[in-house]
Amino acid sequence: MKIKVIIPARLKSTRLSNKLLRVISGKTIIQHVCERATRIQCDDLIVASDSRKITDIVNQMQINTYLSKKKFNNGTERIAHLCNEKNFKDSDVIINLQADELNFPIHAINKIINLFNSNNKINVATVVTKNTNRKDYFNKDIVKVVMDNDSNSIYFSREPIPHNYSKYFYSHIGIYAYKVSALHSYTKFKQSLQEKCESLEQLRFLCNGISIKCVLIKQNKSISINSNNDLKLARKLF
Repeated sequence: MKIKVIIPARLKSTRLSNKLLRVISGKTIIQHVCERATRIQCDDLIVASDSRKITDIVNQMQINTYLSKKKFNNGTERIAHLCNEKNFKDSDVIINLQADELNFPIHAINKIINLFNSNNKINVATVVTKNTNRKDYFNKDIVKVVMDNDSNSIYFSREPIPHNYSKYFYSHIGIYAYKVSALHSYTKFKQSLQEKCESLEQLRFLCNGISIKCVLIKQNKSISINSNNDLKLARKLF
């Protein structure tokens, strides 16, 4: 089993145009994320993009890139396509890092890698954290997750779930890990109604009976850049 980190990096975005090329402290967002990704202990690091502008920047950092102009519904489909083109083994584990997730928690990725090393029945995993911020609870940019007693996800939503929480809820952090075999299955499934309604790609796994194990971390200081407000906050902090 090899660990491969892949960063899907589409140039265009709905809410903030060309956001990966936006500059924070003298570097583009994709540069910040790539620099942090080099600190992960893995067998390969690849940025998969549809833009020559992005791959040119990343190649200058001496990081591998994969350019494809093919249209995909989401980053998971883009990664699955790369895995198929590169003939990665079914047992290989792919870490999917969001290209706009500044200061993502490296310790969370280490926990995910340890999970796959210790349990060969795991096919898909992601990261969650406890959240007590009521504004986040109603914020559609903050994805909420409900889990069962074994830390398997039951559902992800942009809406406030569970209803009427008391002290805290669980929010999702945009880091995924999957065996290549699970990605092959993913591309064979049609987009589910839930995936389309929530605009959450991971729901395709759940709607087709593939469980997602949730790895809990205590604290998350990463910033996901989805809007001008996020960009302004990041420029203050970095």
